[in-house]
Amino acid sequence: MSLLGKRYIAGGPRRTGWRPTVVRAATLGIAPALALGATLGGFHLAKSPSNEQIQAVVAADTPFTFTGHGKGHGRGMGQWGAYGYATEQGWAAERILAHFYGGTTLGQLEESQISVRLQWRDDQPLHVYSDAGAVVAGKQVAPGEGVHLTPIPGGGANVVVTEGCTGAVVWQSMTDHPWVDPIDLAPERPANEHLKFCGNDAAYRGSLGVVLDGEAARTVNLLNIDDYLLGVVPAESKAAWADTGGAEALRAQAVAARSYAAAESRKPYADTCDTQDCQVYAGTAKEDPRTTDAVRTTSGVVLMRDNEVVPAEFSASTGGYSSGGDFPAVADEGDAASPHHDWTVTKTAGEIGRAFGVGELQSIEVISRNNFGPDGGRAATVKVVGTTGTEEITGMEAREALDLNSDWFSVAEGVGVPDVVAVPEAPEPAPEPAPESEGPVGTEPGSPIEEKYRELGGTGGTLGAPTGPVMSLPSEAGIFRMYENGTIIWTETLGAQAVDADVVRKVLPDTIFGE
Repeated sequence: MSLLGKRYIAGGPRRTGWRPTVVRAATLGIAPALALGATLGGFHLAKSPSNEQIQAVVAADTPFTFTGHGKGHGRGMGQWGAYGYATEQGWAAERILAHFYGGTTLGQLEESQISVRLQWRDDQPLHVYSDAGAVVAGKQVAPGEGVHLTPIPGGGANVVVTEGCTGAVVWQSMTDHPWVDPIDLAPERPANEHLKFCGNDAAYRGSLGVVLDGEAARTVNLLNIDDYLLGVVPAESKAAWADTGGAEALRAQAVAARSYAAAESRKPYADTCDTQDCQVYAGTAKEDPRTTDAVRTTSGVVLMRDNEVVPAEFSASTGGYSSGGDFPAVADEGDAASPHHDWTVTKTAGEIGRAFGVGELQSIEVISRNNFGPDGGRAATVKVVGTTGTEEITGMEAREALDLNSDWFSVAEGVGVPDVVAVPEAPEPAPEPAPESEGPVGTEPGSPIEEKYRELGGTGGTLGAPTGPVMSLPSEAGIFRMYENGTIIWTETLGAQAVDADVVRKVLPDTIFGE
């Protein structure tokens, strides 16, 4: 099968059916030559557009292999790296933090509160209760009674208190303080005092309130920052790491998460949120004694620079090298412990084209990297070319569009392609023997056809080995030579062009092809 498929289609050629190749036809610069133009003994050959104007369309089922390293953005601390350093090299939390957050020092945060938007409750009124009772609108609510707050313009709320969550109304009113408070606002309160949502019993420390964001209802959790971290650290790390020598990694996580939270200021009504957009926070549902110990033994400790708390970002796995940014990029030997240290994902050309909205895919390549780490580092710019447009996006945008683990990746056509595709140097093709008698222009060694063949990789290139000698086109219009996967044709007007063998088959006798 030829590189350009079995037919030509207006608007660009299509490669039909997939076969493994190391380098794509579009990359080699093979352009179709069939169009209106100069007559070559019964068929027309016009000067081809440039390679940038016409590229082969990749068949939709063609696989592309993405090979990469790490999981997440790679900025700041790698959580698996912290675990690896703690378990394999015996590093304490302070050393782990100093390694990943260069240019910072440890400081002490004054006791403070944090407000958290609970995004899973967006656009809903507040329905809560507590086993120990609660306080709303300045009144005591009995244990188990349901409190229902609906936000109103101006910052207040309508209050309805019921028997249980769904029973008869006990009392109702309006309040300009739209919060349900626990019976004791101090931190580290026992579980029976926590507020719980009606319906699923999801429990939260501190107070719960409602506010309007425009016309949309929002639920906010206001609590002591270390109480908040009790629900963050086990949601962002693995508490079980403490059982395998990774307690110091959990302590480093607690400091990083505290620093990140203390530097947050997302909304007028909420410092941060409860999803991965900020930090994952699950209330008391995932609290664990092992991560609670990590929070309590680092209480108040934060990372600082220039007397300010820094937003200490972290991600699951750096892949062996952090990505730089607010903190210097560093090697991460601890990441060898990560299940995401190396990864491979296969996507089809159709999936890639749809992900970027470029129509049918013609090519995808990483055109620049951040230069941190082996193999050039993370993808900085990715170029995707399709039939309806070209997109140049960041590596992170490409990662999100294709749902890859990280932006540290390489891509090549085929299945199981190694991370860095090494194209072997093609051996020099043997020169054509000098003709015994004068032949057509271009048959001598160093001819345009031979030069084009060398340019496309010779016997190690996509065209493969020659399958016949240089021959004349009808009416001496030019010359051509057949190869395993295509044909090189030369005319005075066009110069040398690589084309589909079918172009030549249509106008030459079948005997030339042994048919």
